[in-house]
Amino acid sequence: MINVGVLAHVDAGKTTLIEAILYKTGKLRKVGRVDFGDSFLDNDEYERKRGITIFSKTARTKIGDKDINIIDTPGHIDFSAEMERCISVLDMAILVISGSEGVQSHSHTLFKLLKEANIPVLIFVNKIDSDKFDKDKVMDGLKKSLSKNIVDFSEDEKVLEEEVASCDERLIEKFVEGEKITKEDIKECIQKAKVFPVIFGSALKLINIEEISDFIDEYIDEKDYPDELSGIIYKIKYDESGNRLSFIKLMGGSLHVKDTLNAEKINQIRAYDGEKYVAIDMANPGDIIAVTGLTKSHAGDTFGDVKRPLQKLLPVLSYNMIFPEDISINQIYPKLIQIFDEVPEIKMEYDEELSKVKVNLMGEVQIDLIKNIINERLNISCELVDGGIIYKESIVGSVEGVGHFEPMKHYAEVHILISQGERGSGIVYKNDVSDDELLKNYQSQVRNTVENSKFRGVLTGSELTDVVLTLVAGRAHEKHTEGGDFFEAVHRAVRHGLMYTKSILLEPYYDFEIDLPIENLGRLLNDLNNMNAEEISYEGTDVLRVTGFAPTINIQNYGSTLLSYTKGLGRISFSLRGFLPCHNADEIIEKCNYYPEFDVKNTADSVFASHGEGFIVPWNEVFNYMHIPLKRFEPVKEEEKIETVRSTYDASKADSEELMAIFERTYGKVTPRIGDWDAPVKKTPEREYVYKEREKKKHYLLVDGYNVIFASKSLSELADTNIDAARDRLLELLIDYKAYKDYEIILVFDAYRLKNHVTEILNFSGVYVVYTKTAETADQYIEKTTHEMIKKYDVTVATSDGIEQIIIRGKGAILISAREFLYDLEETKENFRKEHIEKQSVSNRLFDSLEGELKQQIEDIRLGNKKEP
Repeated sequence: MINVGVLAHVDAGKTTLIEAILYKTGKLRKVGRVDFGDSFLDNDEYERKRGITIFSKTARTKIGDKDINIIDTPGHIDFSAEMERCISVLDMAILVISGSEGVQSHSHTLFKLLKEANIPVLIFVNKIDSDKFDKDKVMDGLKKSLSKNIVDFSEDEKVLEEEVASCDERLIEKFVEGEKITKEDIKECIQKAKVFPVIFGSALKLINIEEISDFIDEYIDEKDYPDELSGIIYKIKYDESGNRLSFIKLMGGSLHVKDTLNAEKINQIRAYDGEKYVAIDMANPGDIIAVTGLTKSHAGDTFGDVKRPLQKLLPVLSYNMIFPEDISINQIYPKLIQIFDEVPEIKMEYDEELSKVKVNLMGEVQIDLIKNIINERLNISCELVDGGIIYKESIVGSVEGVGHFEPMKHYAEVHILISQGERGSGIVYKNDVSDDELLKNYQSQVRNTVENSKFRGVLTGSELTDVVLTLVAGRAHEKHTEGGDFFEAVHRAVRHGLMYTKSILLEPYYDFEIDLPIENLGRLLNDLNNMNAEEISYEGTDVLRVTGFAPTINIQNYGSTLLSYTKGLGRISFSLRGFLPCHNADEIIEKCNYYPEFDVKNTADSVFASHGEGFIVPWNEVFNYMHIPLKRFEPVKEEEKIETVRSTYDASKADSEELMAIFERTYGKVTPRIGDWDAPVKKTPEREYVYKEREKKKHYLLVDGYNVIFASKSLSELADTNIDAARDRLLELLIDYKAYKDYEIILVFDAYRLKNHVTEILNFSGVYVVYTKTAETADQYIEKTTHEMIKKYDVTVATSDGIEQIIIRGKGAILISAREFLYDLEETKENFRKEHIEKQSVSNRLFDSLEGELKQQIEDIRLGNKKEP
């Protein structure tokens, strides 16, 4: 049995490709269509309605003499968690790339996950019949975005051998020595994920579908599995009769009906093929099956010698579920558990005291799905309200926490070393205690507690993550230690350690990929800077592709803004990067107003015994009462303890606030404008630092708006037709200009002829626009503002007004005429464009990475300067 997963970004044609493969292998008599709702695996009503795959499904077929399970995986980012679990059961993957769109952000995430799992990947470039398809462009994009080891398998034999050889050092030597690169060599490179073949075709037009089947037949072998029973439960589902199904990939050994698995008896084994199944008595290693009888299993559980798969794509939003007033949550809660059992990527939390249900999820599609399922199965309406970003907490450094639990006839003490882990690692458990110190069954209790618990941080009470919890000491009592004692001790130990160490707040970040015309780049860069985006890079000429990552809360709704200022030409896509240090941690911590000492459900205090009675010891006195000496951590003495104080100072924020203070001292409160332009996101400190005096003054540019407009031929012609359009165009130019120059810009327009007009100050993507009050000209306003600002800042004024020029020079500001300024606007943009185009590099062949004599040998052979050995 070979398990082949098909993965793709939404709308790349994944389900259509599966239909085509099933048709070409003789499984189907006719090809179904997603848009017609009759495809073989789209059997869920909600999926048909949305036109997307939400739940993974399996189809069985044969290629040559090989039995094949084809697994259709969710393509929408909201259901990536189930896709991740599917990856853990695959023997190979087909990654579908749209020939008209190229590599998209989620495609990059999928490839990265497959590569980390060391799964052979065949890339199928779909929709080559599209007018937008450009093979060279797509191939170049694949190599740049995914891997330089991507090889076009439609090339002739000699070129194919050369391209494959370049991906493996052993084969490079073989190629240089003149030996033939054999089919077995190529197969080995594919199986070890050193080479990633590409096939170009069209699923809808059935172009090159046989090549996929031939590829699997020639290059993918069945795996060898061990005899010991092992496997992974990757999915839970309830059938129409209410039977709970656990879907399993058997990784070793055989499984029979009536066998016991995790202390539960298997009643039935089913081999699914689309909606239908056949009951079988025994499952063999490598097969994917569904079993009944397991009531305690969860998606992601493993048995035997198999590691639990780590979920990397996590929920980022949290909502409260609201039901009709006549519905009792206690009454429907068991049915809710069943629903969320099937979609474990949507996490449900139930607060019994408040009778409140909260869900953590990825986005809008999951919200719609949950409401739809609850309405369909329970026949009640449900609303999700008060949505917000999910925060998490981690630590810096390491600390040893002590938990002691000793009420009457109970006893347990553990010491847990809490260390910072890698980003995205979650909670990792380690054991550094011998069996002589603590018996194995107690060690197992500690491990189970760590692996099955959620620990809360001490900053906001958010979930703890990205830490290593190491058991470094433990003690039990021969008579008094009972089952839950170590559960209590572990939780108190972790919480105790957190009270002493330095914690950090984490928030979700999205990787983004933006396509837009180059003339809009300045506005975009300015917006990205305001959104705290990082690692921004771009490529392309007239149409740019800009990538980077930014806090989810800042960029998640940027799509509509992008469409607005690019006039519908901009496009953005996201994928979850992970949880990183929060960009405005102080603000969130203050807003949360969480006091860890008062959280009695998550206490850091311990319970000790004296004179036959238990008593509570506050967390900051536990070191004085503990029974086991510290192993790894010397507590800081109270008099030496230095309080960690976060600075609330942020240079860019301070500059804006100082400027706004100048405005508001003179003109009153500044209000944001409501309209097509979005106000910049408020910047807050990204990390702790100490404020230092600025070595360089901030530079402000004041622009006399109408003076510049009428100095420009194009702007003045536009003004003759529509003065508002001319003002907007100048503003667009300045927003772009701000992205290239390190200036704060104030654009001033006269409004002195309007009756009873007060000074109006607006903020457009970081450019301040001032409309003067009645009886005040732009000259007067600029003169007054320059006089006040020149004391602290460098100031440049762009105007051609003769009198104003004399006054400005007298105040010590830099002066530039309107025409010179317009020239600088154009020159700056053109220089940037040239610089950008020069940066574009065309990648040569795969052997460009070689160096020295070996590279020269191959180049001589290729150019005909030297005969092959």
